[in-house]
Amino acid sequence: MRYLPLLFLAWTLALAQHAHPAPRDAGERAFLSGMIAHHEGALEMARYVLQRGKDEEVRAWAEAILKDQEREIALMRSWLPSLGGLDQAAYGAMRREMAAMLGKLKAAPDPDRAFVELMLQHHQGAVEMALAALTAAKDRRVLDLARDIVLAQAEEMHAFRLWLLR
Repeated sequence: MRYLPLLFLAWTLALAQHAHPAPRDAGERAFLSGMIAHHEGALEMARYVLQRGKDEEVRAWAEAILKDQEREIALMRSWLPSLGGLDQAAYGAMRREMAAMLGKLKAAPDPDRAFVELMLQHHQGAVEMALAALTAAKDRRVLDLARDIVLAQAEEMHAFRLWLLR
């Protein structure tokens, strides 16, 4: 008897989901929308460190981030129309997170070190998002992109860690 309210809640949720199932591409759309905002945050951080940073290796990473992530943003934006367009909620939530991260970078006394430390966190977030997409996405393009993000950003994270150890 005490489980009756829980069973009722589960039944109600199941009926609601069955009556209004999520579109097949809802996960892909949210992933791409969030990842676009995530990449835009990386671009802002890279531009900032290119203006104020002094370390040549850090500057080279920032330039590579600009090149690679601008290309990926264009690719993701080209896929979104067929998936229902930009998911404003996913995009907006990630933009707010990225603004906070950029604020930390701007407040740091050493822009090179702060960039590397924050990009470690930033890349970790991208890897987590991409791993989730790898387990749920049904669109081959999204699966391939998610795999590429995991591989590329894990490699960069390794380089960032080595730089911080010097």
